[in-house]
Amino acid sequence: MGSSILTGKRAGAMQKADGEWIYALFERGYESNVYPHTDHWSAVALGNYAQVMRRVFSHATSCEGGMLRSRNGSIRPENYIASWRSELAKPALLRNRAIDLSVGSSCYSAVPESQLDDVRLSLIRAGFESRIDELVGGSLSVSLHADIDLLLSIYGNSGSLSVWRVLKEYDCGAAQTEVPVPSATKTAMERMPEVRCHSIDQHNVLVAMGSAPWRHAGWQYSAVGSFITDVAYPVEMEAPGFAKKAIPAFRDAVSNAPQVPSATRITVTRSPEGTEEWRVRRADELARTLGLVAEDACAPAVFSFAFGDLLNREDTDRLLYGLGSFSDAQLQWEVPVARAGAEPDPAFFAADVQLSLCLA
Repeated sequence: MGSSILTGKRAGAMQKADGEWIYALFERGYESNVYPHTDHWSAVALGNYAQVMRRVFSHATSCEGGMLRSRNGSIRPENYIASWRSELAKPALLRNRAIDLSVGSSCYSAVPESQLDDVRLSLIRAGFESRIDELVGGSLSVSLHADIDLLLSIYGNSGSLSVWRVLKEYDCGAAQTEVPVPSATKTAMERMPEVRCHSIDQHNVLVAMGSAPWRHAGWQYSAVGSFITDVAYPVEMEAPGFAKKAIPAFRDAVSNAPQVPSATRITVTRSPEGTEEWRVRRADELARTLGLVAEDACAPAVFSFAFGDLLNREDTDRLLYGLGSFSDAQLQWEVPVARAGAEPDPAFFAADVQLSLCLA
């Protein structure tokens, strides 16, 4: 499987009449498994500071999983985010120009015919219903500056199309400007929620954030990715500088997490409302494997077992891996709280591993 290789970043900006700054973000790169390795620019985000940073944080999750790298190797998500903050502080000024929103059959069209209905709904929601006839008739030409709100409705975060269809890196002028970005606060890490985590197997982790219940968070890189978008992004918007310290702290927590205590109780609800049929079958298969029902029987509506029941079996690896097939609604984890000075669970822990790992 290939990776996207990042070779450059650039931010362009324009100021609306009400004083709000709108950014266009461009990245240059190539795919590692496509030859020759010819990099090219592509627009990746359009919106105000919070909106484009949401896209940046989303892309940062690909850094954690290794799908977005530099020529020199891996990129830490926190460094990727910090570098974009620097770009946003000194963007190039976006040149004004006319943009033809032509509807076409090509997948590269400004508005593909196959997505015309979605674009129509975007325009209606944003109050631009009067421009729909022009769009459908093929005569809608807009100004990058004067019609930026219309463009945002289609190509912004909540729009139905990607901004690379209409903006190019050369829309950035040579002149740069300084735009104030939120300054990092010394107290940002005070917003760090309590993090509790255990490893389920070699790859998967169990995580509880703050007062939220325990949940199977998937592979370690996936758990970090969820933290980046679900926790780090919203906190960063209120407490700048949070992501730079919080992401590596969370990564360390999941990387060094002790394994799930064998006394942990797992309760399975076979078929909560809205559960896909294949997940229901997983519950049936697990109940049969554990000997809770006959080979041809369905699992009870609710059943439970100890985590230790999955251990020291020929099929332990398969059973532990299979826990990732369940939805959050199907699994409830009750992890025993370790007493101060308690010995590690002999089924799992080396003597130098602590029973709990929390960040405050």
